Amino acid sequence: MFAVIYIPDFALQAILRLEPELHRQPIALIDEELPKPVVWQLTEAARLAGVVEGLTSTQALARCKKIRIKPRSRAQENVATETLLQCAALFAPTVESTGPGICTLDLSRLPASGNAVWGQKIIDLLGSLELRAHVGVAPTPLLALHAARRGNPFLAVQDATAFVNDLKVEDLDPSPEALSVLRKWGIARVGDLLRLGKNELADRLGPEALELFSRAAASEIRPLQPVRPAETFVESIDFEQEIESLEPLIFVLNRFLDQLSRRLEWVGLVAQELQLTLRLASGKSYEHSFRVPAPTREKETLFRILHTHLESLKTDAAIIGLTLLARPSFQEQHQFGLFEASLRDPNRFYETIARLTSLLGSGHVGTPVPLPTHRPDAFELRRVEVQNTSLDLDSEQPPLKGLPLRRFRPPLPATVECEDHRPVALRAGSLSGRVKKASGPWRISGDWWDTQRWGQDEWEIQLQNGALYRLAEREGKWFIEGVFN
Repeated sequence: MFAVIYIPDFALQAILRLEPELHRQPIALIDEELPKPVVWQLTEAARLAGVVEGLTSTQALARCKKIRIKPRSRAQENVATETLLQCAALFAPTVESTGPGICTLDLSRLPASGNAVWGQKIIDLLGSLELRAHVGVAPTPLLALHAARRGNPFLAVQDATAFVNDLKVEDLDPSPEALSVLRKWGIARVGDLLRLGKNELADRLGPEALELFSRAAASEIRPLQPVRPAETFVESIDFEQEIESLEPLIFVLNRFLDQLSRRLEWVGLVAQELQLTLRLASGKSYEHSFRVPAPTREKETLFRILHTHLESLKTDAAIIGLTLLARPSFQEQHQFGLFEASLRDPNRFYETIARLTSLLGSGHVGTPVPLPTHRPDAFELRRVEVQNTSLDLDSEQPPLKGLPLRRFRPPLPATVECEDHRPVALRAGSLSGRVKKASGPWRISGDWWDTQRWGQDEWEIQLQNGALYRLAEREGKWFIEGVFN
């Protein structure tokens, strides 16, 4: 047995996925790549208003002033095709992309019972993503396709011969010339066509008659060409008008994430990375990747990650297209120990870091990491990385020696009086006094091979009041580095 998933007016449905409210409005689809674009597919509301396929945009507007003309989007068709294949792969190991909006499943290794149940599940899953599908089940792929086209929305063929005989001749897709001849003969059903005989019909219609009989075969099984659904999840759109503000962009991204979250839920995966691509009117593209700290498929969490970044984003041109890609992973399960600690909500923590970065700049937010040098206060800011930490109760830490130094950042400029090159008194704002004891100097230096070379002399002093400080002299200027507690 075989099953076919068929999406009527596939190109139009691919456009309306992100605007499901337009299904009830008069909408017509045209292919702008054709030399003479005409109405190709349309909604039922447009058809009721008198619009039919083959009309030009002007003719369609003359019949219905409220009709909206939308251009075909191959990018959105590709996304809808991947969505269809990913859904089909949930129900059968062998899946074929038969045509635009058509997917064939091999059911030979699956139980024959319950076809209507899982067929309805397919329809419901695709319906949750605003794709209205029909499903047909039959002994051959071709009959399953005919069943899907006639299904409303599901049809399982029980008697293949009777089903074929009841098909319309138009279902076999004959050429316009052959169809005109058959209509003149009064042939409306495939059963009437088959009773004419293959050889007799071939004498009158030529080689096309043999092709029509082949399409009407009730037992011929062709081998499928299996495809593998994409391992990434993508949503894309080409805007009809240029986008210059944040609100419409956020609206579309919200719809994107709703679709992606549902698709990830189908396969039990979560998003570990998002990649945003903005196509600009200048011909350039803006790309940015977002690592999800705690992989998830929650729409609100993913939306906050994108929204925080876009709030401070400025592009050099208007936006004409948008693509959002989600790289999936399996959801991690971690059993914490008694003395382990972790962030309660890593995604919210990183969202706060992103907001601070947008306010202060990328070079002012991060984790300070010491540089491999003896230069005081030499560090760099690196991206914040928070990992689960645990208390090691068994390890023995060596005891601290000496007094702790509380450093002043930046060091306090000071005026120092010296005798025999040793400090005897200092003054720094409200801090002043005579030096009771002074140890030093200790010379530290580095990067002598570079233009950024540095060096300073350090002293440890005690004032008459007993306070202990560290002094530093560099390039003839004195600073108080810190105080000993």
